[in-house]
Amino acid sequence: MYEAYFGLNENPFSINTDPRYLYFTPRTEEALNSLTQGIEARKGFILLTGEVGTGKTTLLNKLLDSLHRQHAATAFVFNPRMTASQLFDYMIADFGIVCKSRARSHVLLRLNQWLLDRYQNGEQTVLVVDEAQVVSRQTLEEIRLLTNLETSTQKLLQIVLAGQPEIEHKLNQRDLRQLRQRIAVRAKTLPLSPDETRGYILERLRIAGSDGQEVFSPLAIEAIHRHARGVPRVTNLISEQALVRAFFNRLKPIPAEIIDEVAREFALDEAESFEQPLVVHESGRNGHGRNGNGRKHSPRLRRVSRVANVARSSQAAELPLPPGVNQISLPLFIYGYGLDGEPFYEHASTIATNERGGLMSMSTPVRPGQRLIITNKETERSQECVVGFLGAQLARGIDVGFEFSCPVADFWRSAQLEQNPSAQRTEACA
Repeated sequence: MYEAYFGLNENPFSINTDPRYLYFTPRTEEALNSLTQGIEARKGFILLTGEVGTGKTTLLNKLLDSLHRQHAATAFVFNPRMTASQLFDYMIADFGIVCKSRARSHVLLRLNQWLLDRYQNGEQTVLVVDEAQVVSRQTLEEIRLLTNLETSTQKLLQIVLAGQPEIEHKLNQRDLRQLRQRIAVRAKTLPLSPDETRGYILERLRIAGSDGQEVFSPLAIEAIHRHARGVPRVTNLISEQALVRAFFNRLKPIPAEIIDEVAREFALDEAESFEQPLVVHESGRNGHGRNGNGRKHSPRLRRVSRVANVARSSQAAELPLPPGVNQISLPLFIYGYGLDGEPFYEHASTIATNERGGLMSMSTPVRPGQRLIITNKETERSQECVVGFLGAQLARGIDVGFEFSCPVADFWRSAQLEQNPSAQRTEACA
C-alpha cells in the first residue's frame, strides 16, 4: 500500500520476528556471541533474558538460522504452556527421532543413543525454549534432567531458556536451585539508546529496499524513541502506523507531529504511570467511578484499540473513564484459527469494553483483520469479532483490540454489571 510511495519493496516494520531484520547493537552482538559460544563449548544450560519486545525471539531465530547452516539439530518450543510429558513428546518429534515403543524409558534410551551418535559425528543438538517464564516448575525440572544425558566430559544436549526477567525470579526459588546452578552462560537483551533507535530504523528501511530518500525526519525519529522508550517492538508499531498515516496525507518525510498523533491514539504518549493505581471519582454526574464494592478500578488499561474505540486511561489522578468505556475484567472463551492455520481455543479476559468491541489479553498470536468467535462466559453469549489492533506483549499476554462484526445489545452485561448500576451507564450498549 505505502511501500512504493516511500521507495520500499516490503514492510520494514512488520511484527514478525524475521532474523534478516536483526539490528546489531553492541549488547545484541554480545548476547548472540554468548549464545553461540555457549553452544559450541557444550555448556549445557544457557539463559537469555530481556524485557517484553526487546528482540529475544528475533535473536533466537538468528541463532537457529546459524545453527541450521552448521547442520545442527534443533527443537524450538515456542508454546511452553505444555505439561512435562507434552514438551518431551514435542521435542522428540521436532528432532525427528523415531522410536517404535511409546514407553518413556525406551524413548529416553533412543534419545540418548541418538545424541551419542551425533556427538561422535561432531554434530550439535540444541533445544530452545522461548517464553520460559511461564514454564511450570515441574516442566523445568524435567528439562533439567535432560542435561543428565552426557559423556564423562561434555553435555550431549544444549538447552537455551529464553524469557522475560520473571524467569530469573522463578529460578531463584529454592526448589529450582539445581537448575539455577547449572546455568553456565547468561545473556540479555536491552532497550535501544536514542542513537541505536535511529540506526535501527534506518537499517530496517535499508533492508526493505529504501532508495536512500529521507522517510522519517530527525525530529520524528527522536519522537519515536521518546514514545517507544527504546523497545524495538513498540518502535515497529509506531513506525508502521506513521508510514500509513503519512501515505494517506501525502507527507514526506514524516514529521514528528505524525508520530505524536500515533502515540496519542495508542496511549503511548502516557508515561510509565500505568503501574500506579488508577484513581477515579466516586459515582457522580458522569455515572462512573469506583465499582460496587467501593474499590478503585484495576489499573489494567494499558493499550488502546482504535477499532474498539477504547478511550485512554488518564495519566493524571482523579479523572473518570471516558463515556462509553467500561474498564472491567470479564471471562472470555476465544475460538479461531492460529497463524499456522490450525484451530485454537483459549480462555481469556477483557481489559476494557464498549458497545462496539473491546480490549482483551490473549496468549495465542493473532493478526489484524483476523476473525474470532468470542464468548462471554458469564452470559454464554457468543459473537464474531475482527482483530483491529495488537498491543505490546506484556507478562499477562498480548493486548488485542477487537470490533464486533455485528454488535449485539447487552453482550457485555454480566452479574458484575447487574450489581453496579453506574458501570451500566458507562457501558452504554446499543
